[in-house]
Amino acid sequence: MTKLVARCLCLFLLPVLVLPMTSSADGPLSFNIEPVNASRPITEASLEEALDHYLPIINDEERLIELERIVKSVDKEAYPSTYMRAASYEFFEFFRVRELEQAEAHLEGLLPFVHRYPYADVVVEYYVNWLELREFQQNPSEALVLAEQLTLIIAEVENPRIGYYANLILLQVFVNNGQYERALEQGLVSLQWLGQTNDSRRATRRLSLTQQIAQTYIQLRNYDAALELIQQSIHEAEQELLHDFLPGLLLLKGYIEATVGQTEASIVTHQRAIEWGRRMELPGVVLTSMNNIASSYIHLEDYAHARSILLETLSLLEAQGLMTEDNALAHVVQFNLGYIDVMEDDFSGIDAVQRHTNALRELSNDGEFSEHLEYSAKAYERAGMYQAQAQALIEQRTLRENIARKERDDALRELEVRYQAQDRLQQIELLEQRNDLQEQVIANKQLQQQIFVLFGVVVVLGLVLLGFLYREARRANLKLKVANKQLEFHSRRDPLTALLNRRALQDHMTHRAKNERRKTHPEHPDGLVLLDVDFFKRINDNYGHAAGDTVLKALSERLTNLARTSDLVVRWGGEEFLLYLPGMDVDKLPEFIDRVLKVIGEKPIVHEGKEIPVTATAGFIHLPFAGLDESVLGWERALQIADMALYIGKVHGRNRAYGLRGLIKPYEEIKDQLENDLNAAIEQGAVDYILIEGPAQKRRDNS
Repeated sequence: MTKLVARCLCLFLLPVLVLPMTSSADGPLSFNIEPVNASRPITEASLEEALDHYLPIINDEERLIELERIVKSVDKEAYPSTYMRAASYEFFEFFRVRELEQAEAHLEGLLPFVHRYPYADVVVEYYVNWLELREFQQNPSEALVLAEQLTLIIAEVENPRIGYYANLILLQVFVNNGQYERALEQGLVSLQWLGQTNDSRRATRRLSLTQQIAQTYIQLRNYDAALELIQQSIHEAEQELLHDFLPGLLLLKGYIEATVGQTEASIVTHQRAIEWGRRMELPGVVLTSMNNIASSYIHLEDYAHARSILLETLSLLEAQGLMTEDNALAHVVQFNLGYIDVMEDDFSGIDAVQRHTNALRELSNDGEFSEHLEYSAKAYERAGMYQAQAQALIEQRTLRENIARKERDDALRELEVRYQAQDRLQQIELLEQRNDLQEQVIANKQLQQQIFVLFGVVVVLGLVLLGFLYREARRANLKLKVANKQLEFHSRRDPLTALLNRRALQDHMTHRAKNERRKTHPEHPDGLVLLDVDFFKRINDNYGHAAGDTVLKALSERLTNLARTSDLVVRWGGEEFLLYLPGMDVDKLPEFIDRVLKVIGEKPIVHEGKEIPVTATAGFIHLPFAGLDESVLGWERALQIADMALYIGKVHGRNRAYGLRGLIKPYEEIKDQLENDLNAAIEQGAVDYILIEGPAQKRRDNS
């Protein structure tokens, strides 16, 4: 139940400001400045300290007056790095009120100054400002070009503040692009630079940075590292008396502990978050932590404690006027109370479960609501509402398919952006080489007037250089073709298991329909098998998401080893697999399904020394089905019927397979039941089906 409040957690830890997108300038921003090291001091200590004190000023008018005073006081020729810092803050004042045209014009106006004083500290700080602007303008391709170029010169920085700041922005850019390993690397480098600073804002910057690094660890599912870093940050916040950070840090720590199964520790941490939330007057932290504690007690099946805390939370929500239709937390609290009633066999609570599930469907994203439906289904099962349970599970499956599809599309978009950025970098390099060539030609013409004899040598050198550039361009094009081939390969494969994905199967079935022109072959039809791993969420909750990944990869290997060379093994989405079995004998398909259930369920999967028992539920059907031409009942409709058979297996206990062997009544007579209510068709004896039980398992608690 803890994951039901993940959205509320994000509201207090990761505020997102959504603003209109502004178009960026034409063409890529490229470095045409070669940074140099300073041979003298280029910062002024008293003004650097003044800029440190300017930052926390809250009053807008006072802050602008102080910044104007500092800018006028800087001797830009003597201290160009201090001047660039002050000018950067002028840029951020425009940026803060979203006057983006003025902000961009301000940066363009600073370019001559950067050319005049091309010290590494000045150049890096200048281009980091451009990077932040392009990232905000949602121009990921150009932002990545700038980021890649910055990584090439950032090591030349001498000022620790700039080293910290530049690597921090690179961390954010790489996180937004899904490159979490690179983001983590930049974050740790930023932390090293920060350790070399010695100003009044060091502790504040460190706590803010460590929170971002911890979030990156969470994205990488390295919860141990994230937890260790958050614990260290809490200690530092207490030592430095930076109490403003404590409520958010404690809330994040409690969330991580709940995620890794440290339920009791999570309760204690959230109690501390409540204490500090009240001290710092942060009611959102208090309410969220209270609901998280109640969710932990529900997980422990301590419903009395959970109910008491939820009722107190409800009273606080009412007292603060937060019991509104658009408040997700209010609906979560009321859902949890209804859920407790049902689990204690007071089935009047099912009304609250249904009502607040409908409300959360509109207020939650697909990921949050998918987790919520798991508990709705449990409540319906407890209340004996099996049809509602099946509908909830079907809706959950649809949401997970949508999430998997979106994750795949997002991954492809990120790859495309990276390739575009790489292509832009190559274009920039070629443009710079072309400019160098043009300058060389001009120099050659000047030399030609003075020493005509050397003209031939210059021409030869020019031709050699052109040949070299042509060869390099061909190499770049070949690399791009290879990258495109790799992209095409990965677009048809699941990144975790390396199995074929949904798109690959759709392409195969389209090719089959065009080229094979299949008719009815009752003796050797094709087989379609849809598999769903039982209690997969429980595996993630009890053993961790890394264990869930291990289970999926192990099952993929087992199914691949079992399949024939002509069969297709597909990861259909989430914990679902699909087997396409061409030319499978009608009588041999049940034997094959029996082997599938056994190869999954007879031997547990080992992860980090722990044995994880795994079973699956399946639905299967022949194609063509029951002698029907595929123009009447094609593969997609046949797969829908297999999907309904799978969910019948789920409702009737899991670890089994239901298969459709034929029709007892005419197709036109039972068409609607076959497509919408397979269970009714089975109960009325309209279809010929077979039930195959999986291998016997130790009894598991389904509550």
